[in-house]
Amino acid sequence: MNAKPWIMVLFIMATSIATASAQTLKEQLVGTWILISNSEEYQDGRRENPFGPNLKGQQTFDPTGRFSVLLIPSDRPKAGGNSRNPVGPAVGHFGTYSVDEAGKSLTHHIESSLFPNFEGASRKYSITSISADVLKLRGAPIPSPQGTFVPVQEWKRVK
Repeated sequence: MNAKPWIMVLFIMATSIATASAQTLKEQLVGTWILISNSEEYQDGRRENPFGPNLKGQQTFDPTGRFSVLLIPSDRPKAGGNSRNPVGPAVGHFGTYSVDEAGKSLTHHIESSLFPNFEGASRKYSITSISADVLKLRGAPIPSPQGTFVPVQEWKRVK
C-alpha cells in the first residue's frame, strides 16, 4: 500500500482544520465580556483604581461592529427618589468599533456616553492578550489633574 495518498489526505484535513479555527481579532472579540480588573497606570509608576475595589463592568461587541460598555462601582449609594438622576461615578458609552488586525488594536468610536466629553471621540486600546476566555486591553494615555495615565483592563468572556 502506497502511503503518499494517505499523507496527502492527512495534510489536506490538517490544513482545513487550521484554517477553520483561525479567527480574526474582530471575530474573537464578538460576544459579552465581564470586567475582572480595571486600573490606571501613571507615568510615575503609581497604579490606582479610581472606582474602588468593587467595580463591575460589562462590554459587548456584536458581529456588525457595534459595542456597548458599562462600568459601575457596586458600593454606590442608593438614589433618593428620582430614578432619572444617576448617583455616583459610572462610565457608560456605546457606538461602533473597529479592529486593526496588524496593529492588534481596538478602537471605540463613541456615539453617546454618560461622560459627555467622550461623545464623538474615538478611544484606542492595544489588545495585549486575547484567548477564548480572557481579553486584556491597554488604553491610550489620558491626561488628568493627577497626571497622565493609561487605563489597563482585563475582561472575562461570558459563556
